[in-house]
Amino acid sequence: MNFTRRKFLLAGFAVGAAIFAAYKWRWGDPSEAVVAILKRRVGYLKVEPGTFHDFAGRYLEQRSEYQKRLLRRLSLLGPALRFMSPYRWLGPAHPLRLLEDSVVSLYLLSTDFFQNGADEQRAVTYVSFYDPYSAECRNPFARKP
Repeated sequence: MNFTRRKFLLAGFAVGAAIFAAYKWRWGDPSEAVVAILKRRVGYLKVEPGTFHDFAGRYLEQRSEYQKRLLRRLSLLGPALRFMSPYRWLGPAHPLRLLEDSVVSLYLLSTDFFQNGADEQRAVTYVSFYDPYSAECRNPFARKP
């Protein structure tokens, strides 16, 4: 068998990609997946810099180990998740679809988006993580005058 330089480089690239994928699969940062989902789904809104990362940290504190594991595995596809998702082809009860819906809805409830009348032209401010069981009583749907 003739082992050329091209085959050597391709084999080295394949081994490097496999090691990277295994690392991200096992020890990836789950907040990368949350930020990627938010940038794709609500990236058109005017948000303050760092807001997505702040929310991702608080979101991960509140989630179960199963969801953290799923997000850790999704961090492998973090850059691709910013531009595309299999969301529209998934069934209504698919775990990935439910996870994306949870991230987006909790983010919007954690901001002043609904208090400003869901106006997409206004800047969105991250208020605090929305958890109706542990947070002070606030109505995210009450409009500001």
